[in-house]
Amino acid sequence: MKKLLTLLAILAFSTPVFAADKYASVDLDKVLKGYKKTEVINKSIQEKEAAIRVFIVDAQKSVVAATTDAERKKREDKYAKELKSKMDALQKEKISALQGLEKDVKKAIDAEGKKGVYALILTSNNALYGTTDITNDIIKTLNSGQIK
Repeated sequence: MKKLLTLLAILAFSTPVFAADKYASVDLDKVLKGYKKTEVINKSIQEKEAAIRVFIVDAQKSVVAATTDAERKKREDKYAKELKSKMDALQKEKISALQGLEKDVKKAIDAEGKKGVYALILTSNNALYGTTDITNDIIKTLNSGQIK
């Protein structure tokens, strides 16, 4: 009986500690869509992709305009190398931009977690119930420029 009372006392005192923990969730897709820097990066990448499409059209015209097979082959090789270089550079830029966005979002989530004294912050697709949605707070933090 004494053991049972001790166990009940421990549970009674520990329950309020667990109840005080706050849990939050963040919709990362919504954060990225609401973050102004994402739009700027997407626009820059789209402009570079458009420039590559123009390059491809111009390269095709140049290859078609070649008068001999040797000249055509030389132009094809030249443009293929240039295109590969442009595509590789664009891919590196995309990766770098995504890593930068990820870093910014993580910093904002960390800052919000410390400010809100959250015990745990999950992505919204991992939280089923019982969390506070702090997505809009994260977007505001990111767009305010407080995170660098």
